[in-house]
Amino acid sequence: MRCWIELDGSAFRHNLEVFKKLTQPSVVIPVIKSNAYGHGLSEIYNALKSLNPEWIAVNYISEAEALRSYGHEQRIMVVGPIQKQKLRRAKDLDLDVFLTEAEILEEWSQLPSSQRPRAHIKIDTGMSRQGFLLEECPEVLATILPNPEGLVGICSHFANVEDVLEQSYALQQLRAFESVVENFQKAGLNLMAHIAASSSALIMEASRFAMVRIGISAYGLWPSRTTQLSFLQHVGSMIELRPVLSWRTEVAIVKQVRAGQFIGYGCTYKALRDMRIAVLPVGYNEGYPRLASNRGYVLLKGQRCPIVGRVCMNMMMIDISHLDDIRTGAHVTLIGNDGDEKLEASQVAEWCDTIHYEIVTRLNPEIPRILR
Repeated sequence: MRCWIELDGSAFRHNLEVFKKLTQPSVVIPVIKSNAYGHGLSEIYNALKSLNPEWIAVNYISEAEALRSYGHEQRIMVVGPIQKQKLRRAKDLDLDVFLTEAEILEEWSQLPSSQRPRAHIKIDTGMSRQGFLLEECPEVLATILPNPEGLVGICSHFANVEDVLEQSYALQQLRAFESVVENFQKAGLNLMAHIAASSSALIMEASRFAMVRIGISAYGLWPSRTTQLSFLQHVGSMIELRPVLSWRTEVAIVKQVRAGQFIGYGCTYKALRDMRIAVLPVGYNEGYPRLASNRGYVLLKGQRCPIVGRVCMNMMMIDISHLDDIRTGAHVTLIGNDGDEKLEASQVAEWCDTIHYEIVTRLNPEIPRILR
């Protein structure tokens, strides 16, 4: 491919150290699921391994298998749903898994203690995704208590922290989680509790418990601008999160377009003057969103160059009429810094009415990733 992703390993480690200082004594668990949020699983692991992290979180057992193949020997938490037939494989790989509904809990409970993977009970405190409802917890306890060996954690997940400045719903979830943890403790189960992800770890000190699961912000991306503002309001100063990823390509073709000509599929852009455009060898196959057509821009020689016409499967066109001496092979920044200009994944997301999580996780895994 004629585009590539540059990864700043020192930035990734810096971000984790920021969270360690902010949330201590909670254990910081870097979440590297979904190809490390699009950054590249093997590359991010290579950036991470010098820290010898006590925990890493992924979504799939296949991701945990990859980490074991890289030589990782510490704890791996699988946060996604697990099939009951995969429990023994999780044990073989020495994983921690989430028990999220009655069928998987029953299967885990019936395994001999020596064949059980370590497990965390997931409580649905208001997300309506994974986990046992509050009214199901007495039955959960009844299932577990005869033989709780292998049960090490209890967890939940917030539904609405990063989109709001006022945390009434999150506080309601937090109180519900605290009550369940207390009930488990009264039953004699002293488990590691964890509910906080990036946004809640940043702005809700009471949510940090034993561990915090840090995903998007480990990569130097604030969960949202609202979270950034909330942090400033709560703390009164800012922390520095350093973006890990830059995405670059090169000019493939330079050509003239006359006034009145259309550019791209659907004739959505008509040149009102004579123009020079550059064709870039990147499109939605590579992960550049089609919704940025005629809305966004890229950076070339430290200048903004608007996207003209529709983003194609493997190509896109930009206006370079205001720049001199642009030739094929010139480097173009799709996400990252160029001179005094900075183009963030969150900006690309705004053009597409989505979130930066989606922009980075959709980057084609075949794009070369270069860890620096």
